[in-house]
Amino acid sequence: MSLISNAPKLRRRACALALPGIPLALLAGALVSPTDSIDNAVQLRVAADHAGRWQGAAVLELLTAALFPLAAAGIVHLVRRRGSALAHVGAVAAGLGTLGMTTIAFRHLYIYGLTATDRTSALHVLDRLDNHAGAIAFPLMIAGPLAWILLAGAAARAGLVSRWVVVGAVAFAFSDSLPIPAAEEIQGLIGLATFGAIAVRLLRLDDGQWESPAETTPTGRSRRRAEARIAVEA
Repeated sequence: MSLISNAPKLRRRACALALPGIPLALLAGALVSPTDSIDNAVQLRVAADHAGRWQGAAVLELLTAALFPLAAAGIVHLVRRRGSALAHVGAVAAGLGTLGMTTIAFRHLYIYGLTATDRTSALHVLDRLDNHAGAIAFPLMIAGPLAWILLAGAAARAGLVSRWVVVGAVAFAFSDSLPIPAAEEIQGLIGLATFGAIAVRLLRLDDGQWESPAETTPTGRSRRRAEARIAVEA
């Protein structure tokens, strides 16, 4: 049976590969982008001087946004009992985070378009956009990192992965805001390790476990906790 005709395997692999795909796209974008400055004047100058790299980074941000729903769906699909509330809230946050990442990408493409106008007018437009639309865009941008903390917590609570994955998700969410060199690159590497661990767990499932998540075997530590609870209840 081909992969395309085997719907469970195709969906499982697509959702699993989307997980490390998110930090990988972010890491590639950080390496491609000619600047990490948030100053409008700097961004305008760099977008004009390095048009190809600027647009390439924006395309990678769009790719990241496209992977959000797939990655979230894989976790939400498997978490049916313990952790389901976290998974549901995380899914909503991931949807909002998709909009946030898309907003960032299109803003960067818009900045490139403004390089064709005079600098003073372009800066005025960007300042006005930030002052009026920033209040809407900021919560959407926060929702993305929050989603992965919640979804990692749901996966850990369901026994799919170890609890260190939650720590990794928290580090992923905050590492790019640290005042250190190569903060975005460090974030990408943390994300690869964290989301890669969840992806490996999904890829190790067979089609039956994917279709019937209640039958999925928990990780070692989670399994021992479950066995201890059963022994106490007996």
